[in-house]
Amino acid sequence: MLKKLIVATGMTAALSLSGQVAAQAAPTCADIEWSASVLAAYPEIAQSCKGIYEKNGELYAKASVEVLRVRGNRVTFRPIHVDGTKGESHSIQVPSSWRAEIGGRSYRASELSRGQELNVYLPHDRWALAVHDEEPADDVEIAVITIEEADEPEMPTTASPLFLVGLAGGALLSLGGLITALRRRFA
Repeated sequence: MLKKLIVATGMTAALSLSGQVAAQAAPTCADIEWSASVLAAYPEIAQSCKGIYEKNGELYAKASVEVLRVRGNRVTFRPIHVDGTKGESHSIQVPSSWRAEIGGRSYRASELSRGQELNVYLPHDRWALAVHDEEPADDVEIAVITIEEADEPEMPTTASPLFLVGLAGGALLSLGGLITALRRRFA
């Protein structure tokens, strides 16, 4: 009886210590060191980190984003910080073969809707993301898309100064009419 009690106590102690060692070894958001390029592109990235996921020796930070706009394969999103505030908007151009895994179903970029919140995984060494609604399984390949700040297309400069010439002519006609009215009134 005493031998069983000693073995049970030893097993309990060993299991509790192994759990503590595993908890200490698991990386957290505070442990991740962001590369300079990531911090330059998004300085508040640490505020968006909700957890760390490791796959093939590479660390990914779990974060949430809100979809702002989708035009073709261009997705504009805004990161959601852990405290609920939202960061700056970013745009990415995804390839036509890109899919977001949500609820076990694959969605094209054009099928995403405005206001939709997505869980994303951000690698610590480059400004990129992968979209999954839950932690991907070990056998699932994570498709990471590099985020490049895209300039919004500018409207062509087709206007001419003709509008300003017309505006100046109208102002001079109004001034002439005012002077004529004042001259007749005081004459």
